[in-house]
Amino acid sequence: MLKAIDVARLTRPSQIRCRPNLFPCVRSISRSTRIQDPEDDLALSEYGGRGRSDYNDFLEAQEMQKRKKLEAETGSYAYDIRRQSADLLNRKSFGPRPKDTTTTVVEASSSKVRESDRPKPALPSRKGKEKAKDQDEAGSNQADAPSPSNRLRRNPVGVQMLSPSLHSQIFPGKSLTKPPPSLLDISLSHLKANGLSPDGAAVLPEINFDMPPIQGHNIRDHFFNLGQHTAEPYLSMAKDFMSSEIPEMPKKWEMSKAGWTKYHPDGRMEAVEDLGEETMVSFDVETLYKLSPFPVMATAVTPNAWYSWLSPTIFEDPPQTTPDPPEPWETRVPQHHPHDLIPLFSGSKARVVIGHNVGYDRARVKEEYSLERTSTRWLDTLSLHVATRGITSVQRPAWMAHRKNKKAKMLRDQESKDALMEIAEENGDPEFLQGVQELTDTSDGESMESSQNIWQDVTSVNSLAEVANLHCEIPVDKSVRNRFADESIKHASQLRSELEDLLTYCGGDVKITHDVYKKVLPLFLESCPHPASFSGVLSMGNSFLPVDENWKEYLKNAESTYKKMDEGVKKALRVLAEKLRKEGKKEGDPWSEQLDWSPKTARWEDGIEETNDQATAVTTDASNSTETVIESTSTSLLAEIPSKPKWSSDLSKDSPYIISTHTQRYFLPLFLRMSYKGHPVAYLADHYWCFMVPHASSSEYIDDHGFPVALHPKKDKRLEELEEEYSFFKIGKPEEPRKVKLVGPGIRSLLKKGELTSSYGDLLPRLAQTSLEVVKEDLWKCAEEFERMGKQGPWAQQLDWKSVPQDTSKTATTSPETISPPSPASFVASTSSTPTKKAKSSKANLGTWPKWYWDLSGPPSRIPAGELDLTFKKTVAPLLLRLQWQGYPLIHSRTHRWLYRVPRTIIETGSADALQARGGRVKFDKTGPDAVYAEDKDHYYFRLPHKDGEGKNVGNPLSKHFVKSIESGELASAAAESGDDVAARAATDATNMNAFCSYWISSRERIMDQMVVYREPNLGMILPQVITMGTVTRRAVEGTWLTASNAKKNRVGSELKAMVRAPPGYAIVGADVDSEELWISSVMGDSQFGIHGSTAIGWMTLEGTKSAGTDLHSKTASILGISRDAAKVFNYSRIYGAGKKHAVQLLLQGDSKLTKESAGKLADNLYKATKGSKTIRSKNLAPAAIPSIWHGGSESYLFNTLEAIALSDRPTTPALGCGITKALRKSYLEEGSSYLPSRVNWVVQSSGVDYLHLLIVSMEYLTAKYNIQARYLISVHDEVRYLAKEEDKYRLSMALQIANVWTRALFCYNLGLDDMPQGIAFFSAVDVDHVLRKEVFLTCETPSHPQVISPGESLDIVQLLEKTNNGDLSKPKFEDLSNRSVERQVDLPVDLFGDITSDRHRLFLDAQARRKGEQAKKYLDSLPSVVGSVAEAEERRLSQSTKKRMMAYEKRS
Repeated sequence: MLKAIDVARLTRPSQIRCRPNLFPCVRSISRSTRIQDPEDDLALSEYGGRGRSDYNDFLEAQEMQKRKKLEAETGSYAYDIRRQSADLLNRKSFGPRPKDTTTTVVEASSSKVRESDRPKPALPSRKGKEKAKDQDEAGSNQADAPSPSNRLRRNPVGVQMLSPSLHSQIFPGKSLTKPPPSLLDISLSHLKANGLSPDGAAVLPEINFDMPPIQGHNIRDHFFNLGQHTAEPYLSMAKDFMSSEIPEMPKKWEMSKAGWTKYHPDGRMEAVEDLGEETMVSFDVETLYKLSPFPVMATAVTPNAWYSWLSPTIFEDPPQTTPDPPEPWETRVPQHHPHDLIPLFSGSKARVVIGHNVGYDRARVKEEYSLERTSTRWLDTLSLHVATRGITSVQRPAWMAHRKNKKAKMLRDQESKDALMEIAEENGDPEFLQGVQELTDTSDGESMESSQNIWQDVTSVNSLAEVANLHCEIPVDKSVRNRFADESIKHASQLRSELEDLLTYCGGDVKITHDVYKKVLPLFLESCPHPASFSGVLSMGNSFLPVDENWKEYLKNAESTYKKMDEGVKKALRVLAEKLRKEGKKEGDPWSEQLDWSPKTARWEDGIEETNDQATAVTTDASNSTETVIESTSTSLLAEIPSKPKWSSDLSKDSPYIISTHTQRYFLPLFLRMSYKGHPVAYLADHYWCFMVPHASSSEYIDDHGFPVALHPKKDKRLEELEEEYSFFKIGKPEEPRKVKLVGPGIRSLLKKGELTSSYGDLLPRLAQTSLEVVKEDLWKCAEEFERMGKQGPWAQQLDWKSVPQDTSKTATTSPETISPPSPASFVASTSSTPTKKAKSSKANLGTWPKWYWDLSGPPSRIPAGELDLTFKKTVAPLLLRLQWQGYPLIHSRTHRWLYRVPRTIIETGSADALQARGGRVKFDKTGPDAVYAEDKDHYYFRLPHKDGEGKNVGNPLSKHFVKSIESGELASAAAESGDDVAARAATDATNMNAFCSYWISSRERIMDQMVVYREPNLGMILPQVITMGTVTRRAVEGTWLTASNAKKNRVGSELKAMVRAPPGYAIVGADVDSEELWISSVMGDSQFGIHGSTAIGWMTLEGTKSAGTDLHSKTASILGISRDAAKVFNYSRIYGAGKKHAVQLLLQGDSKLTKESAGKLADNLYKATKGSKTIRSKNLAPAAIPSIWHGGSESYLFNTLEAIALSDRPTTPALGCGITKALRKSYLEEGSSYLPSRVNWVVQSSGVDYLHLLIVSMEYLTAKYNIQARYLISVHDEVRYLAKEEDKYRLSMALQIANVWTRALFCYNLGLDDMPQGIAFFSAVDVDHVLRKEVFLTCETPSHPQVISPGESLDIVQLLEKTNNGDLSKPKFEDLSNRSVERQVDLPVDLFGDITSDRHRLFLDAQARRKGEQAKKYLDSLPSVVGSVAEAEERRLSQSTKKRMMAYEKRS
């Protein structure tokens, strides 16, 4: 007998569903008393690391167990009502149920209820045995006399809808058009064909309470009023600033004092504290980011005046001695570097500040570091550009290639025009001259006209220079910016002599930003006309993250744990290396055979690694030979032997050598610490002088300098270590000759542009002369200072620092100021007359090492004696670890990188597709470096699986992408099988510790660089530098917090998010939108029927259950034969527009034994069952509005809706009507289906952004109206978090629930649905916590954070109603908005399907439901043409593909 479940306890109704026959009674619930169960704490601890759905499953099972035990004791069972449940497949069964049924179900309709008819709140409920008893009693009583309040609204496919009370509040007024019965027949047949039955629909406790009134005639008017209310006065100010002119930039700047200076239009300068009463500002900040994240200067302009700000550090003297560098976890900036924030405004006046990537500038403003939100709002021109003219990552390579070709063509054309003009002028023929001019003007006009219909010419990347060039046609020189990145700058005072140029550059950016703003804001307001979009973007620009003293401890613990584990890895590898060296090469061992065992003279004696800091013990007589003296000398005495680095020793041989051609070519730029565009220079054997750019910034230089150049494998050995951090670019344009020298007249142009700089700025111009004789003494001083600074830094690392003994018996030939120290030869000569011979003899006695080991021990200038340069990045590491893939040894190939080899017999005796199952064998060149593998007749070689698919080479099998393979044992060490416990333990420790550190290794730098400002000792704040619309889908982008993972027990530093802590007296309140984008997509498909859950994907999203296998993820898992969790990746990637190729790649990654053909078949099955089959319109017909349709799949309706939007002339989102970037518009693409996955992805994800903006706008309105003390914190995709005062945390939680209901309602209403399922109306739970984390019960234990963080509260709607007096948000502060006048309404959303009651629409739905394509073909061919002629297509600027098809049609006709 099935028993009743306490549904009031289920906090995730959309995931934990129950069939109607499980409920003996269902009461209308408006409030509930929740008593903390003692066992809940145990559950939180035991299930702390699992997802909320798993935890809820656990609670459900626990409750069922209690009931089972209770019934066994009492002998009573729940009343079985299965025989009385309605046949939901029969529409006639809907309506009032017989009076003797327990639960009354009514068909959902749009009928409104009066206030007096609204169901009254139920009494508070109890838990445990008492509740079970109450429900048994209530079940028997209510079965006899049901109350009207127990009537549930369910739609024709069984989905439970909002209660009459809530429905009448959210969807007031006239009902929308209802679907005819014929559409319902198609829907029910479609559901049945996909194994779904309305009988499986859930029955949920009905929710009733009084919501804040809708501000308008309907939910659409409501959000327009809310958007306009929350956007003002900032929207009006933004428009005013857009039309304002700014004063002319000052010709002269204040450069003698710190702080703000105001420049009046009449030329007066005035020192001011801040920007005073200014309300509209264009703002830019510059930093010496390699010294400090704090600002060094800033400029601003308003319609009234210009302003400049200088850091006080500029006017301070540098410290006499260089302070020790701070610990990496130290958050406070050293006092000798910039450490002041900019005071921008004072007071509470509303202000708008614009900037390009303005989040970076905001983080340097003093008043923003306050718990109370300021009245300043920040508008980002970068975001406005991306949302309207942005480019996708898929398009970027094509755009860059087009721009490069366009520049080259323009250069060629200009050269031709100049030549013709020169000929015309020489001939003096006015007619010929006029003809050339007309030809030039005509070609320019044709070029401009042709570019209007090419997507590459209406978009650009996001840098200010490119954006200004696109929108304003302003060329921007950013070369001065490189001075702020110059590594030769060690103190801000070095900028004093350059302040004029630097302030002019900064002011130029401010002016250009305002020019760009005047262009992009109108584009944004046209593309996203709803005021809620503008308001949502403004709110997201005020994000912040409070931290406390635990932040520093977090950094320290994570870094020290990482260092400790990293040291453990090195020790483990050292053990394996020493063991293998002593044992020697093993015949038949696949790992040791790959190493180079040729002998090399050892660098030290065995045992020095343990006694590196002690002298070798000597027991012989002290009067013996020189050899005895040297061996018995202590380390400190040896340190006194005079020596010089090899490079300095060579330089010191002859005084004029410092200006020799050899030195000028190879050395001078290094010890002068030269930089090109702010980046250190480097000499490459093949490419001569280049410059080094950090990998993160390398993409910015590809356009001007071509792709990074490669090092010579032998001649550039010293640069290999730098290659891990830097990319090397050729100095100058790709077509220009290589730079042989960086001195002499050839550098004058570089100096004039400010591109070539040096730590010796005064000396640099004098090096641009033919003769350097006059600067010889200065160069010697530079060389001496360079030697004193040591071998650290990118310039020094390129030189040979090996110590060379100096002979002081000879006269020094260096600079006159230099006195060479005594040579080691003189020391040795005092003890013996034959030191050289003995010393050589001593070295020869050290023995030999294999070359692979010898390589790890040097060079001595970098690796101290007794140590090995042995990390996971070394090629030898996987070989020492004896790694194997699926039990087969790893092989390193020079050409194909990491492979694994399988005995030939295993492959040939296996299945026919055994070769393809492993991605195809790798073949080798018989004459190349891998010739030994080409001759191997006993094995086949295969590539390790790469994350990017087949054919890609794996560079390091110990990278983070293989962590899961290591944890699963697929990639493992064979040391355990050898029986050698020491080797096995070392290998296990090394691989495990590498997995533990993978997160910190990849995220360390970004986390360490977070700018934390402490206003109080225990209260700090981080302003995440969010780009509010960083992608074309308008999603926010930020490098650390928006990509942070959840805490994992085996990942060092993964507790990052939990370091965001609510200050005392505050709480962090937030929620995750359950399957947000999946629901948005599915309701778009349902809108074709006008019924929620009418499509298979819609029903599975609303009613599918994991237990019954009817949810989307379970269905996909069943088709592919994978786990349900793994199926989620396939589902979301498919919804986002990914095709079969991506599914095949995911399958191959998940199961390395799967063949490509098998994976292809599985993907075909998946896509046939989900998207269905595709049928296209006959090609001999003129183009129609719908060129093709999907049919016969569970998601066919969904994808036809998504593609109908994506392929429309101007795609817009259903909720807020936001338009797509021009780069993806149909009229600018060559083919109508070009970049279709990106366009489909835009429809889904941009609608998700609409959801977030609507949610935020609703919260802005509710918190202001009901005086809830709370502030927006941050949002991460489908999560949103607020910081609330402790006393307001429950009111804020209730406001979040109300905001969610409103937001979902607008989506439904704009899609033609004036009703909503109750299961998705509310958040499954709102989290009230004291830290930032994904779930309140996650303990956040990691290797670097072993402490358990106490759980927070997770409250469903029933519990919140109880805590807020049935949803009471208190007395409003201001009146309703519905009566306010509105200037204009936003256009109604695009009607995709017309009249859903028409016969044509019925045929359209029927065609999509059929598995065979005849009906779809018939429907498509019956559609009317969208255009009558080619001329009409050109006039309407339709896509190139439409024009081509129309031309072909006209030709056939």
